[in-house]
Amino acid sequence: MPFRPETPHWPLAVLLAACLFHPWTSAASADAVTAALSAIEEGAAAANSDAVLVMRGDEVLLERYGSEGPQLLETMSVTKSVVALAIGALLADGHLESLDQPVHTFFPEWKQGRKADITVRMLMDHSSGLQNILRPAVEIYPAPDVLKLALAAELTHDPGTHFSYNNKAVNLLAGIIERAAGEPMDRYIERRLLAPLGVRHGEWYRDAEGNPHAMAGLSTDARGLAQIGRLVLGRGQWQGRTLVPEAFIDEMLAPSRLSPESGLLWWRRVAWVRFHADESSVAMLERAGVETDMVDALRVLHGREFDSPEALFAGLAEALGDNWFERWHQQLIAPHGIGPWRPFHARKGPVEAFEANGSLGQSIVVVPKADLVAVRQIRSRETHEPSQDFSAFGERVQTLADAMVEQSPSDARQTSAQQSP
Repeated sequence: MPFRPETPHWPLAVLLAACLFHPWTSAASADAVTAALSAIEEGAAAANSDAVLVMRGDEVLLERYGSEGPQLLETMSVTKSVVALAIGALLADGHLESLDQPVHTFFPEWKQGRKADITVRMLMDHSSGLQNILRPAVEIYPAPDVLKLALAAELTHDPGTHFSYNNKAVNLLAGIIERAAGEPMDRYIERRLLAPLGVRHGEWYRDAEGNPHAMAGLSTDARGLAQIGRLVLGRGQWQGRTLVPEAFIDEMLAPSRLSPESGLLWWRRVAWVRFHADESSVAMLERAGVETDMVDALRVLHGREFDSPEALFAGLAEALGDNWFERWHQQLIAPHGIGPWRPFHARKGPVEAFEANGSLGQSIVVVPKADLVAVRQIRSRETHEPSQDFSAFGERVQTLADAMVEQSPSDARQTSAQQSP
């Protein structure tokens, strides 16, 4: 699908004209910014994207859409990150005591047994321990009531002991928001966040009982997602008004207790990460009791170096097949709490960006040091190739941010001092 500019913006011309007003700008740095923007645009087009939008502050640097123009598209798991902001609003409104408030205060049926220990935070940092099947089409979408489905789930682990990405548990946040705020989650989010931000949106996905899903279900356009990203970039402030407390934004973006790569329904992107595997990687898997077929399949990666997460994931796809993540979840994450990075020796740079992402490659990337927000969307189609996920989007946005910071060292010092932990 060909990309076209969204009039009246001419992004590269605007950017280069702006650069001319700053005496610190060199031709080399301007070229680096242009090249980075071009790489984002070309990658988005090659991945059959329906929208890509890059903004610095309120200035549009790049805005491209497919032939159908701007659309309200299902944001998939980006929805989770919007729900996280709604939890922050609940705290501000006094409807929630703290993130460590037990879930049983809203659902008394959990007041006994191990489930009594599950907190709101655990639903958000994927450590509730609830049984979960990775693919929502297996259990969640067929369920007439997703709240009852989650409440009835058994525990795979003791609460707070394992990180395991969990759609079923996240859906309980919709029930908590409704019981705390006295109105359905989608209406609360519309009133407290989307309307003040001026975000267009469609009908939220609901189950047969009328419960909106919290794991996915919000439909909006690229401009709407950018506004959400800018709210995070502004640490909850919007046009002089506090929509979400700054302290909550900081906590939301801080490393969660069991997974430093994730915050509370947002992901943390380091400046760079490099991996290698050796015999100690195998030894760790064997000690954890990972099935022999998985351990043997991963031996082919020994001695190899990977210079980015995308390169590592490509190597895992070579070793395990295109469905590598589903297999990994079934054999390592669900039973052992071992994520795809953990067996590999990783060297990491500092955290410089934060991301909301979803199935098919939906994404909001926020880079505080460059005052940058970038959005990528793609609509669901009958056929979807892994290459259309545009997994390099976040990395290319960070490359752009680096180039822009090179243009303005003084700006870089100022924004770096304001970054969340």
